[in-house]
Amino acid sequence: MKRRSNFFSLILVIGVLVSGCKVDVHREKSVLISMYYPNNSYQNWLLHFDSTLTFYQAYGMSSDSLEKILAEVDGMILTGGKDIHPSLHGKDSAVVQCGPIDAYRDSLELALVEHSFHKKIPLLGGCRGMQLLNVAKGGSLIIDIPSAIGSTLHQQEKGDAYHMVYCHPWLSNILDSDSAEVNSNHHQAVDVLANGFKVLAYAQDSVIESFHWEDKNTHPFILGVQWHPERMEREDPMAANVARFFLDNLGSVN
Repeated sequence: MKRRSNFFSLILVIGVLVSGCKVDVHREKSVLISMYYPNNSYQNWLLHFDSTLTFYQAYGMSSDSLEKILAEVDGMILTGGKDIHPSLHGKDSAVVQCGPIDAYRDSLELALVEHSFHKKIPLLGGCRGMQLLNVAKGGSLIIDIPSAIGSTLHQQEKGDAYHMVYCHPWLSNILDSDSAEVNSNHHQAVDVLANGFKVLAYAQDSVIESFHWEDKNTHPFILGVQWHPERMEREDPMAANVARFFLDNLGSVN
């Protein structure tokens, strides 16, 4: 019986080799989003480029469920949202200049960044997400751009503002553009850049618009963008190429 079983197994292997077929070991990939955005805009943005993705929201998830998801997830996104508490980057007294603050979210996302470094999980930060990354690694934030540097480029009363960004050659190669118009809706930004990040783009008022983590030995992929690619036209290079760059690096471990 054993010999007969081995014979049929051998025939199956030969059949696969002769036909040129390959066993499909592709696994659908998953992304943990720190907090879902209105209308599922981050999910819809990425699904446009890869319809097989699965998404999870960290915010409000039980610790047991989050631990299980973190053991399997291929990438993370820190999304936009409320101001980060200024005590987390040494500007405690500036809280009066901040909007609503979510202390639970701050602590959750700081823990996600730490876990991302520990497990080398690819990480994308958008707007607040980029700011949180900088704070998590020891940097600080401009509390209020208009009052601090006199610029009104980045936010308007209703809807997104639009302005130019100017890219470092490294980012230009990825986005296929050394300058472009992006959308914007924030009054805080990176002030002192944390050690380990390299600036990839500036706005015309010198506000940092993008950075990445340089040392691939300590983390394979971290990209921060201050704009909102999830709300841009799908094939706009500043949206489409950010999505493709992130998706190409899902599950990457150096």
